[in-house]
Amino acid sequence: MNLHLLRIFVRVVEAGSFSRAAEALGISQPAVSKAVRELESQLEIPLLDRQGRSFKPSEPGQALYDYGRSIFALEREAQETLAAFYGLERGRLTIGASTTIATYWLPPLIAEFHTRHPHIEIRLVSENTKQIIELLIDCRLDVALVEGQVLDSRVEARHWLKEEMVVIAADSTTLAMQEPVVDQQNVWVVREHGSGSREATEALLRELDIRPPRTIEVGSNEAIVQMVSSGIGLGLVPRICARDQLRLGQVKQVDIGRPAIGRQLYRVRLPHRTISQAGIAFEAMLSQWTPNP
Repeated sequence: MNLHLLRIFVRVVEAGSFSRAAEALGISQPAVSKAVRELESQLEIPLLDRQGRSFKPSEPGQALYDYGRSIFALEREAQETLAAFYGLERGRLTIGASTTIATYWLPPLIAEFHTRHPHIEIRLVSENTKQIIELLIDCRLDVALVEGQVLDSRVEARHWLKEEMVVIAADSTTLAMQEPVVDQQNVWVVREHGSGSREATEALLRELDIRPPRTIEVGSNEAIVQMVSSGIGLGLVPRICARDQLRLGQVKQVDIGRPAIGRQLYRVRLPHRTISQAGIAFEAMLSQWTPNP
């Protein structure tokens, strides 16, 4: 099998578009289309079910895509193993983190790492927990940190930090509303599926035996805070995300009649993967770091 053609096919499936795959690969769209047709011809089997301008992998195409992902993940692992011998005088560190961790917890750590190792190129990828796990499995990350439970048996999760989460509502004095009460009538603003914050919200609602009549789904905890401050329902967010708005009185914490809600933040890794020297150095900083209160 021609691995060059397989690489193009894998990128096409990942991009969901011949044009986006061509742009990512730095080649023309006709060249991408030709490569996929040539691979199908060599294998004598259709790999894509084409429907006008759209497509999806056929059953054998999906199987080949899964194998291709594994092949190129191993290729990246081999390259990283060799790169680890260069030490910290040059190289790249790719950190993947759930959105809250990337936005609020990591900036001071990354700044400190850059001061210590100015020649290392740093890239921070921010996605929800599910997507970060997938990127780690594909060997696209050196270091990964996530929120919520990690149920994938292919990765190993270690405790890192605990953060407090709070239920927030709009300030009733600002919006001339009644004092917020957590009951069956509240609309809840929630994160998307795959997010650690969505998982925490659903767990809290089950614990309180609440089934909201409606939910509004948004893509970040910052969006939850802004929606709630506008008077739309309740939301559960890490305290650090609503810290400024709580201080300014734009939102208020709602008493839910139970102790503080804490959730664990995790470092995750592939158990048998060689970690680059830059990754080892950053992991050491994670272990030793204590956030400011």
